[in-house]
Amino acid sequence: MINTRREILQWTGAGAGAIALGSVGSVFAATAAGRMIVVSNGGGGGAPPSMTLIDPDTLDVLLTVSAPSAFSFPATRWAFGRDIMWGGYQEKIAGFSLATGAQVAAVETKSAQNYTEVTPDGRFVLSAARFVDKVFKVAAAGPKLGSTVEVIDHYQGASACDLTITADGKYAFTPDRMGETVSTFEVDPLKKVATVRVERRGTMPLEPFMATVSPRGDYLFVENARGDGSESVFDIRNPLRPVEVVRWDQSNGLGTNPLTDEFTPDGRFNLIMNRGSSDLTVVDVDQLRITGRIALPDGSNPMTGVFTPEGTRFFVPLPGRDAVAVVAVPEFKVTQMIPVGTRPMGAVYVENPLPRRQGMITPLGSALEKARIFRADCPDECCGPL
Repeated sequence: MINTRREILQWTGAGAGAIALGSVGSVFAATAAGRMIVVSNGGGGGAPPSMTLIDPDTLDVLLTVSAPSAFSFPATRWAFGRDIMWGGYQEKIAGFSLATGAQVAAVETKSAQNYTEVTPDGRFVLSAARFVDKVFKVAAAGPKLGSTVEVIDHYQGASACDLTITADGKYAFTPDRMGETVSTFEVDPLKKVATVRVERRGTMPLEPFMATVSPRGDYLFVENARGDGSESVFDIRNPLRPVEVVRWDQSNGLGTNPLTDEFTPDGRFNLIMNRGSSDLTVVDVDQLRITGRIALPDGSNPMTGVFTPEGTRFFVPLPGRDAVAVVAVPEFKVTQMIPVGTRPMGAVYVENPLPRRQGMITPLGSALEKARIFRADCPDECCGPL
């Protein structure tokens, strides 16, 4: 069974190509959809990795196509008009074409975990290579697609576990899990410009391991792994001097084992995905106040999510339920559960024509009425009982 984020990342790549389905001809739906939610399904139990494409307006499943791998934490923000899905895969920064299903880029990092984000102009992919303490900058477009542009060293033992980029593309931030710091990087040229400590409150380690910067450039939300998990909010209006201004835990209404978070496109609200309690925490960013929780089916284990550009819908893959939950905003209510492939993990919004290619379709099952059973004795407290 998969119980830690490290195992998740290894598992989603390890089975790629191990099981193949027979070709069933052209795989496209009769639709004029020019935009879609791409859900990365990890597979398992005889089902290979796949991608389910959802119309964000009608909420129809357009099709599910085979994929060479699955991404737990794909590059989700910025540069929506792209065909390539970027993420970490088998010690590489990898790009897979939605149109062809082929791997079109692969940069070796020698790190088992690589956390990627695309710059807002779509020119580059930045990646925190956790286990080698480096940050990579890779060409995401043009004739040098997939080539390494820059590589810089982080400090030894930082173990950066995520990377997030400001809307103007000037700065990137990493939560440094084992170093218990947050670091700021200039993007062009790539250069580390600040590192600040996330202060412990007591003796328990914090391990800041995921982070998202507001599209307004005012705050950085950071998930801390240890215990039942906590959330640190940094004021980053001066990116060279991030300052922690608030920290929440379960006594403030935060769910258990927060894994990651996303801001509405206008930066007004933030949704924190809590795997331990299978719910979402709603934050009013203007007031820096937790205002509620959105319940998901027990055992859903939400990992990631993505907003439409309008900010009226939020799509949350539920690996424990083989479904995607659709959350209406600003009502903050689940309005629909969409059955997808096996163990959906990551989701990306793109603006592209629906792929029209020869390919392989994976069977589309039903959302699980009862949660998938996983081991309860999770050895890594960051993840909760996946």
